[in-house]
Amino acid sequence: MLASAVNIDVKYLLPGQPVDITTGQPIPAGRWISLTCFLPNSTATTCSNITNAMINQAALPVPSTDITLRVLVMVVNVSASTQCGSRAGANVTQVENAFLGPNGYADFFGNCSYGKMVFDRQALKVVPVAVNCSLPIAMCNEDAISMAAKQALPADIQIGSYSHFVFVLPANMAVTCGWVGLAELPGTQSWFTPDNLGIFSKGTVMQEMLHNFGLYHGWKDGLEYEDYSTAMGSGDSCPSAPELWRLGWATPLAQLNSSSFPRATYNTFNLPATYLGPTGVMIKIQPDWLDPLYTKNLYLALRMKAAGDRDLLDQFSGKVRSSTSTHAMPSPRAVPLHYYTVTPTIHDIIITHIIKYYYEIIPLFYHASHHPNIPLPHRPNSRQVRI
Repeated sequence: MLASAVNIDVKYLLPGQPVDITTGQPIPAGRWISLTCFLPNSTATTCSNITNAMINQAALPVPSTDITLRVLVMVVNVSASTQCGSRAGANVTQVENAFLGPNGYADFFGNCSYGKMVFDRQALKVVPVAVNCSLPIAMCNEDAISMAAKQALPADIQIGSYSHFVFVLPANMAVTCGWVGLAELPGTQSWFTPDNLGIFSKGTVMQEMLHNFGLYHGWKDGLEYEDYSTAMGSGDSCPSAPELWRLGWATPLAQLNSSSFPRATYNTFNLPATYLGPTGVMIKIQPDWLDPLYTKNLYLALRMKAAGDRDLLDQFSGKVRSSTSTHAMPSPRAVPLHYYTVTPTIHDIIITHIIKYYYEIIPLFYHASHHPNIPLPHRPNSRQVRI
């Protein structure tokens, strides 16, 4: 998808993934590029060919702290036309309550971000919009839906006064669309089906809206979406430790690397649950002694069912969890990161450097278990982690 530099509301589809003319390699998602798009005619919005593709700049971090979301929610219903039939929209009052009601999305975002990303409750507006059915809309072209919805807004709605736009699709489109939530990454727009997996799912709404701020999906054991401890996977709870760090919402209790964590040393940390943040709610381990094999950072965090994590699954509550994120230099916030859950339960992590005979170095060994010589946790909202 390509946005016009002249009119940002006009979107152009590319015929394929652009190739960087300087390297001959495909340009990955998330980069800002310039290219020449050849259109078959004056009304087309699909490039028949593209040339001169160049990266203008790498993906830059999207500010995600001190954010006040001014959200316009458009509940779309479709009127019948000669091209296709009518489709009803979601209940506007129910959509509004999902955002602003007790334990709604406004509370969810505020709790998970420790107040660093909040909804402007007075500014949030949920409006029904009626659009004429067209073939692109019936085929779930999200840009056709968003453009038609904006054009059908009441005259008193000033689009420029909003920071983000949410589109609730008409009924019975999930099968055609093939998704229940979709978002620009990064961007300001997101789309949802009108059901309990789409707009009425707190996890889906948080995942898509955080895509707008550059956050990617959570993974587990190499499988996308399979981390059920975070909304960025398939959970209804706050982001995981590496995601909280990536967003700038929470900070580590300790950051361990070859300089701060010498070989053959042990430390004990009293690790509070993440809901007690934002300060000191994770341990970040940077195994730079693995260089050049250093590709991931390791995060330890305790999750409990409280505040934004009130709907955390029981299998994760009261347990220290290990997650990794892709390491990138010099700024991990400047490139796409993927997050992985390594093990479901870790009470004690013992990390040592082992020097093997014949000068072979095994730089990092970690063993997850309950160690009989380490006292069990004695406080309900913290755990002792010995490293």
